[in-house]
Amino acid sequence: MIREFEAILFDVDGTLVDSIDLIVQGLSDTFHEFAGRRPDEAEILGKIGRPLRSQLLDYSVMSPSQEQVEAMTSFAINRFEDLKHLERHFPAAVETLRWVHQQGIKTALVTSKSRVELEAFLTRFDSASYVDAIVTASDVAHPKPDPESAVRACELLGVDPRMAAMIGDSVFDIRCANGAGLTSIAVGYGAANPDTLLKERPDLYFETPEALLAWAKELAPTESCPVRK
Repeated sequence: MIREFEAILFDVDGTLVDSIDLIVQGLSDTFHEFAGRRPDEAEILGKIGRPLRSQLLDYSVMSPSQEQVEAMTSFAINRFEDLKHLERHFPAAVETLRWVHQQGIKTALVTSKSRVELEAFLTRFDSASYVDAIVTASDVAHPKPDPESAVRACELLGVDPRMAAMIGDSVFDIRCANGAGLTSIAVGYGAANPDTLLKERPDLYFETPEALLAWAKELAPTESCPVRK
């Protein structure tokens, strides 16, 4: 099925970059530091795709004060930076971002990272120039899975959500896209179990970054999308 899209929105963790080891180790270290326990990997993987603060509150064995939440968040972000050597790009997924941008299709990053987290990531993401808009968890009142992030990205890009698609590796991405009226695209190479993703009924599903790129290269840009160098 060849579709015309004016914009494509990309999740970051698990979609453009393989950051699972970084996130699992960083959150495990944070909870060991503040709560004296280490959640198992499956527990952490099930929460990836939500804002960091929400994940920290979910795992906490205490009722943390605002000051404690701030301390936990800061500690986790610092651990993520310490572990950034564990992060790897999915080359074909990043090429998808580059390709659609060059075809004149508008692009956005829609992430559950905070603005602080994303800015740290962008310093080492050499394809940031192919991104036209960014929406982080800091930019909306209700982050993913609420549709607000996708709606906001479409507003920034000046496109109708019905003419946009959103790509992500978590159920939170698919729920956000479906709720906002975008074409939802699930990728099965990230943190989520593929069966769990498919239960969300995404419009499209790709098992590998290479399959995602092959799909992108068959897209038909609209007349309003001039090709960019």
